[in-house]
Amino acid sequence: MFLIFLTLFLSVFISSHADELHISDSHGPISIMGEHMHNEGEVMFSYRFSNMRMHGLLNGEKKIALREAMASPNSASDNSGTYMNSPVEMRMDMHMFGAMYAPNNNLTLMLMTNYVEKEMKQERMPMSGSSRFDVNSSGIGDIRISGLIKILQDNHQDAILGIGLSIPTGSIDKRDVTPASSNARLGYAMQNGTGTLDPFIFLNNVNNLGKFKIGEQILFKTNFSKHNSKGYHYGNLIDLKTWISYRWLKNLSTSLKINYKYQEKMFGSDNEMNKRMSPAMDSRNQGYNKLEFGFGLNFINHKEFMKNNRLGIEFIFPVYQNLRGIQMSDSVNSIIGWQYSF
Repeated sequence: MFLIFLTLFLSVFISSHADELHISDSHGPISIMGEHMHNEGEVMFSYRFSNMRMHGLLNGEKKIALREAMASPNSASDNSGTYMNSPVEMRMDMHMFGAMYAPNNNLTLMLMTNYVEKEMKQERMPMSGSSRFDVNSSGIGDIRISGLIKILQDNHQDAILGIGLSIPTGSIDKRDVTPASSNARLGYAMQNGTGTLDPFIFLNNVNNLGKFKIGEQILFKTNFSKHNSKGYHYGNLIDLKTWISYRWLKNLSTSLKINYKYQEKMFGSDNEMNKRMSPAMDSRNQGYNKLEFGFGLNFINHKEFMKNNRLGIEFIFPVYQNLRGIQMSDSVNSIIGWQYSF
């Protein structure tokens, strides 16, 4: 929070002396990171708040009821046992903090970190009375550092190569009280990080067509360190985004985005997570194919007071989900963000 207030303070004094007037679509949709670069010596701070909800269960593409999930075989021993409870819904609020700095016109450095708050509601099997209970976790997530390298820039096209590393600062040992234990390790989705060093590479391209802009981002993430300290690692991630924006006014633009994500299966498992307890604690139920649609709005202030402060809002809707095993289904996700550069 100190970073936000410091930057707001600076913006009051610095923006009044800034000659360059930024426009609303000089950045992409607020959910996309690293899609633009900065001029030499320029600094940008950002804050995003993401509100995500998950509700109901899917097995692959098929919707299933809670009792059907609890009657499904778990992956412990010979798969003859079933689950003792099932997730019902989940909430995740994420506060994302970012900073960018350009040492020269061909390189921009980027740092991203976050703080997450999670809550999962679960239901016990009928033999235990079908009672419900909540588990909670919160804390700092993994830090991402990256460098953006200019490939091509002219009046009609910007192409950027990004290379980065995700550093495992998020805890993978979050615990809470459950009916089975007063200090139970929570499931994979309730942990704050991966526990592994994860390098990633991405390519951005933006075509400038006057008031229209068309952008694409392709990201691939893997891991260096293989299994983390708990005995597992996430599979490779492929994230493809394409968007189109239209600038209605110099300070107002809207965007439409399509996002495809593929997460490979999990390798290994956390031996302290009892796979018999819940699909959320079974490493077999990790990985997905997802397609999402996003609608966004960017507004930038052009008045002298706090000039060039940008506000972005985006709503993201699930279009298609094919999940590996039994997992919760995505619902609508909303993101609001603030950006300021000087």
